[in-house]
Amino acid sequence: MVKDVLQFNQSFQLYQKDNRFNLHVQNYPKEDFLRLFYIDQIEDLQIEYSNGKTNSIKKIKEHQAKISDIFEADEIESLNIKSISGYFSVYDFYFINEGDAFIFNYIHRDFLSQLMDILLYELDCNFIGRLKTELLINLEYD
Repeated sequence: MVKDVLQFNQSFQLYQKDNRFNLHVQNYPKEDFLRLFYIDQIEDLQIEYSNGKTNSIKKIKEHQAKISDIFEADEIESLNIKSISGYFSVYDFYFINEGDAFIFNYIHRDFLSQLMDILLYELDCNFIGRLKTELLINLEYD
């Protein structure tokens, strides 16, 4: 996903409002998001998608569910996710996608670093540390 610091700065933007943060991520693969949070409980989960077999759009609304309750792990690659939103009560933040952007809202300061580790799991830990520093340098206030 992220190849260098410039690409990271173009893709990730952090906003602070009071003691919480909002993280906007451009071009984050929705299928990766589904895999990363596959077994986590999500409240008010809404997913709009089509699969590779049919082009019909399906909508799912669940008061409380896990991605694993809805999709098989090997099914995720064939999905074309149009939109997804919900609330992680265990992590205490909301998420929604708008077009190609993911927006993570109301992130607690204590969880921000862990969320970055989750989203950038494929990168070297030293590089992730550098990117976290870049994110804080470019922090904007609401």
